[in-house]
Amino acid sequence: MRLVSSLVLGGLLISSMGCGKQSNQAAPTEAAEVAASECLENLNLKRLDAALDRCNAVVRAHRRNPAPLVDRSLIFNLMKRPEEACNDVAKAARLLKKSQQKADPMLLHELSVRQQSCKLRATIAGND
Repeated sequence: MRLVSSLVLGGLLISSMGCGKQSNQAAPTEAAEVAASECLENLNLKRLDAALDRCNAVVRAHRRNPAPLVDRSLIFNLMKRPEEACNDVAKAARLLKKSQQKADPMLLHELSVRQQSCKLRATIAGND
């Protein structure tokens, strides 16, 4: 179980390296002063609470953009809060389904990796 968790977390960290550079797909009415890519900018693993606060603000400012939710799911995983991480993954997937815009391939990949992680976690816990 520990090995599986380490592998999943490693995969999440590796796949998130491109997260901070995603294009801003936010609606024009959303807060312009907070970019959708700010969740993981300058991420400090020793200050995850501050990173979560920043990411919560980004998610609020870009309610229709799945990218900040995907980024926040990584922070929740790093904080050992997998339920909240998987909730964000599910919300991001629903937003992508509703979206009329073509999704960023990197975002699709990151979301896929996180969905697999959530499914694996549910299977291991016997919830699948």
